[in-house]
Amino acid sequence: MGHGLFWGVFLILVGLALIIKFVFDLDIPVLRIALALFLIMIGIRMLVKDKWEFNFSHNEHDIIFRNATIHGKDITASEYNVIFGQALFDLTGLDSLVQPKTLKINTIFGETKVLVNEDLPLLVTGDAVFSGAELDTDNVKAFGELSYKSRTYQPDSNHLDLKSDVIFGGFKLKVQR
Repeated sequence: MGHGLFWGVFLILVGLALIIKFVFDLDIPVLRIALALFLIMIGIRMLVKDKWEFNFSHNEHDIIFRNATIHGKDITASEYNVIFGQALFDLTGLDSLVQPKTLKINTIFGETKVLVNEDLPLLVTGDAVFSGAELDTDNVKAFGELSYKSRTYQPDSNHLDLKSDVIFGGFKLKVQR
């Protein structure tokens, strides 16, 4: 049973339980059923496979089940994924940019912190779903869009365009003065 089949069957069964609960107005403990199905499917997988293993096909830009610190000079990709992990993006070394730069950070069941200098031209946009997002202006959102512009941001000049999508996680932007 591969990862795709495992999660596909699990999500289909949970979805069917939710449909039955809300359409037919039945009092079904969906969370308990989902937990039980998850444990049963894990047990079946352990019996069928020779050994229990987490094989994720990912690259160095994916932070999965681990903690990582990434400095501004070490950013080589335009997109990073933080899944069940914690990442610190220390961009304080980026005082100015030679050209516009776009950086996308997806956080799922994890935590992302971004440190920047106040002199860095920066535009932050993103979406939060069942999440907490704290920007330098002390905004906190659980659902919806978030945005932040640094005082040095000019749309027509070189700037860092940071896009962040957070699902069941946390995102924090800290501006160092």
